[in-house]
Amino acid sequence: MNPDERTVRTAIELAVRAPSVHNSQPWRWRLGGRTVHLCAGRDRQVRETDPNGPELLLACGAALHHLRIGFAVQGWRTRVYRLPDPAEPDHLAEIEPYPGEPGADEVALAAAIPRRRSDRRRYDPRRPPEAHVSLVIDRAQTAGVLVRAVTDRRARPQLVRALAECARHQLLGPAVLLELAAWRGHWPPSVPDHDHESVLLVLGTRADDRAARLRAGEAMSEVLLSATGLGLASCALTDPLGSIDVRPTLAKEVLDGAHPQVVCRLGWARLNAEPLPATTRRPLDEVVQNFAAAAV
Repeated sequence: MNPDERTVRTAIELAVRAPSVHNSQPWRWRLGGRTVHLCAGRDRQVRETDPNGPELLLACGAALHHLRIGFAVQGWRTRVYRLPDPAEPDHLAEIEPYPGEPGADEVALAAAIPRRRSDRRRYDPRRPPEAHVSLVIDRAQTAGVLVRAVTDRRARPQLVRALAECARHQLLGPAVLLELAAWRGHWPPSVPDHDHESVLLVLGTRADDRAARLRAGEAMSEVLLSATGLGLASCALTDPLGSIDVRPTLAKEVLDGAHPQVVCRLGWARLNAEPLPATTRRPLDEVVQNFAAAAV
């Protein structure tokens, strides 16, 4: 028994709501006889910001997690074969749906997908409850990724400084400015005030290869959707990991030697903050091959 076309379309519509650097949406989907295939969209790789492609893999990992949630909420479990073909490195995952009822967590995550926003503004001074933070961490670690709150007296100040420095660099670097304008359609906002009240979670992996980054993207999706479901504002950040000091400090002081892949920032939105609009998404016809098929 296979899901019908409407089910597949709905799952992919949720999958493409995943976050990506500059909203580049660097993924392609292929439909097989019984499977859905996720491929890297190299034509959508952001060359100035992400020349080697780790952020592309994070985004595709997030899209993979979104897809699984999209199938689950409709009554379909998924078997996932990551990097199934060594001869085709951009073939990132083969997903095989099969019937199965969703859990309550998956229903909540699916409801969070259309509501999630990348909120880089200053957050409210109120800190999220420890129970919320623990729940987010526990859920994300099911993806096989280390997730730690950055509270170390040395690591956190370095990370906060790097966040501000990266924001200033974006505003000063002409190549990055042009890339931002090309992908987002507008210039970036002023340097954000990275408040000290937000929770900073760093996601790390024991290996530092393509499979690890894909897994980190799945865990990142779990963090952001879980936070949204709890009413928290959130965003994912990778720029500070490019700092010569921040990455080794996080690895040593926070992750027990694991490789930092992404930082997630969580907090309460300010009480007077305007709701953020949804960012545009590419039509499915642009990202899905063989969608004319009646079913997977």
